[in-house]
Amino acid sequence: MRNAALFDNRQNLKLSFASRQLQRVADYSIGFLRYENQMGRFDKRRVVWEFEWKNEVGETIDHPGIEGRYFTSPPYHHQGMFMATREQLVAWKTRGPECKFDRPVRREGYHRERTSGGLDLYDTMYCNVTQLLPLDSVEDLYIHHMPNKNNERSPERTIATIDLHKKRMNILKKSDKKLWVDKFGKYNGIKMIIDERNKSLSLPFDLTQYKDYVARGGVLTSKELQQWEWSEPAFEESSR
Repeated sequence: MRNAALFDNRQNLKLSFASRQLQRVADYSIGFLRYENQMGRFDKRRVVWEFEWKNEVGETIDHPGIEGRYFTSPPYHHQGMFMATREQLVAWKTRGPECKFDRPVRREGYHRERTSGGLDLYDTMYCNVTQLLPLDSVEDLYIHHMPNKNNERSPERTIATIDLHKKRMNILKKSDKKLWVDKFGKYNGIKMIIDERNKSLSLPFDLTQYKDYVARGGVLTSKELQQWEWSEPAFEESSR
């Protein structure tokens, strides 16, 4: 009987925890990052231009249950769209301090962006929802802004997505977190193999660095971050 009572208590604790987690779903919303192709460069690299990224991506979100796994974009969180569950939309109808997400009020300046682009959603004066961008898979949440020209209007804020990736890596190096591993701590990211049946055609690949990278759980070292920098001339393709 005692074992059964202990089991019941554990089950109740689990259910209570799950209930609290569900109640907090309305506090968060998955974030998106709009990118453009930088058409003025020969490689047309992907860039993010809507935020003033500093030397780091910013501190990871330390809320209970999600600490160290997510970060957020610098204000304002302009992302062009949002995604929500039915439960979240219902909760945001009455969410404080002044969300009223079911009947947006027209205000001066950028009304469409405030209601559809996520500005009101993440604004502490309106919905006060926390934007979540995952450290390990933020590339899955990139949205292509197809005009590919808005980045030209704010060159001081333009950052290549590869540089944003490096900023994420710097956070991982500080915290020693391994996000690209399975439940056993084994790396489960991109696999690299040499599979050339005709050995005379095989390039002289050296997978030593890759194997070290895998052993660290998919985290780059400071030396590698510097070593893999390169500079390319930013000129029009037509001038080549």
